[in-house]
Amino acid sequence: MVAHLGNRSPISASATIRHGGGEIEMKVRSGSGKRGGRTGRPTAEAAIRLTSHILQSAREMFFEHGFDGASADMIAERAKISKRTLYARFGSKARVFEAVILDEIDTQLRALEPAVDADLAVVDRLQSIADVLLEWLLTPRIASMERVVIAQAVRFPALAANIHEFGFQRAAQWVASILGAAAAKGELDLPDPVFAAEQFVTLVVVAPMRRAALGLAPPAYDENARARVRRGIELFIIGCLPPALGTENMQ
Repeated sequence: MVAHLGNRSPISASATIRHGGGEIEMKVRSGSGKRGGRTGRPTAEAAIRLTSHILQSAREMFFEHGFDGASADMIAERAKISKRTLYARFGSKARVFEAVILDEIDTQLRALEPAVDADLAVVDRLQSIADVLLEWLLTPRIASMERVVIAQAVRFPALAANIHEFGFQRAAQWVASILGAAAAKGELDLPDPVFAAEQFVTLVVVAPMRRAALGLAPPAYDENARARVRRGIELFIIGCLPPALGTENMQ
């Protein structure tokens, strides 16, 4: 699903969220570039800033009240804009919701993309990835987002697919690059590093995030969470070691 945030104006600006499998373009109305007129349309920069402000306001409302509890009127009031302006940029509350979630994921993953030391043992390289992701994901903010997304997944299947592509697959690509390099060196026995990476992300990243969202564990990457994650990584590695290496490669 593409969130179109504009109208039929022939002059527009766009903010594009790119990810491994494609991109989502959020279009916003912009002006002709002229300044000074009170009745003219905003510049491209001003339009993009306003869209970002609306997304931030909508994010706060959705995370506080859920999708059903956060009305378009409430979002417009929080953003200090008219509901007409909200719909002119997004078209519907559902598209605002989608844009909020995808923008949150994309912004954070761009900022968090790790640089892993190739000289570390494979278990420590995987630990570095897990630490980066879970320090972001195991927070009250993301637990709140996850609860909202779970509640709306059936109603908005396209959103669930986009979240999978934006978040899960990008994290899996990071892990797959580590696993592929380790397999090439003979450190791991992996005929399909991409499949293995998906299993790793499910076990080590998604499971703790889901536990926090369901209230089964605190939304914090604390000592207990780190110990649980480490055990999960070690269990994963044991299943991937070449038979001749045993567990010595984990030391």
